[in-house]
Amino acid sequence: MMRDTAETVLALLPSDVQYGDVRVVRRTHELVLVELDGPGEVGYDDSLGLGLRIVIGGHWGFAATHRLDPQGIDAVIAQAVGQARAAGGGGHVALGQPVTTRATWSSPMEVDPFLVPLSTKLDLLSATVKEASTAGPLVQQVEASVDFYRDEKVFANTEGALIEQTLTESGGGLMVNAGDGNDVQRRSFPQGVPRQIRGHRGDFATAGWEHVLAIGLPENAARVASEAVALLTAPQCPDEVTTLVAGSNQLAMVLHECAGHPMEADRALGTEASLAGGTYATPERRGNFRWGSEIVSAYADATIPGALGSYAYDDEGVPAQRTQLVKDGIFQGYMSGRESAAALGDEPTGASRADGWQRLPLVRMTNICLEPGESSLAEMIAGTKRGILVDTNRGFSIDDQRMSFRFQTEMGWEIRDGKIGRMLKNCTYQGVTPQFWAELDALGGPDEWKVHGVPSCNKGEPLQVAHVGHGTVPGRFQNVQVGR
Repeated sequence: MMRDTAETVLALLPSDVQYGDVRVVRRTHELVLVELDGPGEVGYDDSLGLGLRIVIGGHWGFAATHRLDPQGIDAVIAQAVGQARAAGGGGHVALGQPVTTRATWSSPMEVDPFLVPLSTKLDLLSATVKEASTAGPLVQQVEASVDFYRDEKVFANTEGALIEQTLTESGGGLMVNAGDGNDVQRRSFPQGVPRQIRGHRGDFATAGWEHVLAIGLPENAARVASEAVALLTAPQCPDEVTTLVAGSNQLAMVLHECAGHPMEADRALGTEASLAGGTYATPERRGNFRWGSEIVSAYADATIPGALGSYAYDDEGVPAQRTQLVKDGIFQGYMSGRESAAALGDEPTGASRADGWQRLPLVRMTNICLEPGESSLAEMIAGTKRGILVDTNRGFSIDDQRMSFRFQTEMGWEIRDGKIGRMLKNCTYQGVTPQFWAELDALGGPDEWKVHGVPSCNKGEPLQVAHVGHGTVPGRFQNVQVGR
């Protein structure tokens, strides 16, 4: 039915359409959340609709509808065509080489999460909350949640492409707040988020129920809650310039902000300037701007099996691929869609995605990854005379060129004479992107490389939320301002 709808829309386009594409998308989302002494939440959403883009006279038109009957199809075509014609012609849209792919693809999974009984999900989350509550009376709030997404998508264009994809994503997490009347501290597992987002906390993958079980929520709940309680009496992070050792979980968010967003091609072309700002990664700096030390290389890769930012084709029909962003510390290139790539004289990298059928495709990061180094977390700590170890992101701020930043973490530890010392609370660190990454002197090896799934990357107006991944290792940075 979805394929027939897409083909019907294209067949009905008027003859003056220079280019057109249609996406028919069915999105299913299930949320299950259990709280300590709270009502909890069970939610299920299912939406089906289509988005139509067309070019007439060198100008875009876009419209979307949830009505897939003949009247709805006629109306959405009329709206998109009317928008493009209203511009009056004389425009120019360059999309590069035609996209003519015809393919079918589904993301792999072992256990379909939508077939797992609700009672099984509730049992897992209830056990997690119960374990967390054993940390004592200072535990004030506990939330354990799982989320599941399925996107069934049909893409077709006037160049001959017809692509059917099904993506299934699963994840879960735990959040604990502890308080003693004077202070409140939070611990999240397996990773944190900049702000509390119900149902989007935790680690996610393009996989099935098996990923939720692998996280180990009940097995880690008591430890996580005990850490939240211990943070209440921990000393504050010192205000000093020192050595910073960041866990892979924390480096995922730094990479997201310092490399992911700045190296999206539409931002480099100025289309984000009025909303989220610009970027230091301007086109004339490709191949000559020193982004970091010689040991750091970064790339985007939408082909990593199971990673949250993985797929077979983007929402313009371009194949998923690996793109080098930084090589040996030098900025190399961008993630792009068809139009932004053409404007830069490049081939598109398959990074154009839309948040559902009712939104336009935008350039979005996929899986932004660090190439592993030759050290290890243990070796970094052992080789540090004085410093701090931080992990689990709590929040951040960054300027509109993605240069100056400040990150907060949920917890940290002193490093003294090569050993882990006291736990620290309210840890912060700040820097300037190329200066911070230039001070990187050690990266964890392949055995410590892990992909972290983040389902809450925001961009665009109206807001679009993308699901992305970050493959990272622990890293050590010298001369970092912390605690301010």
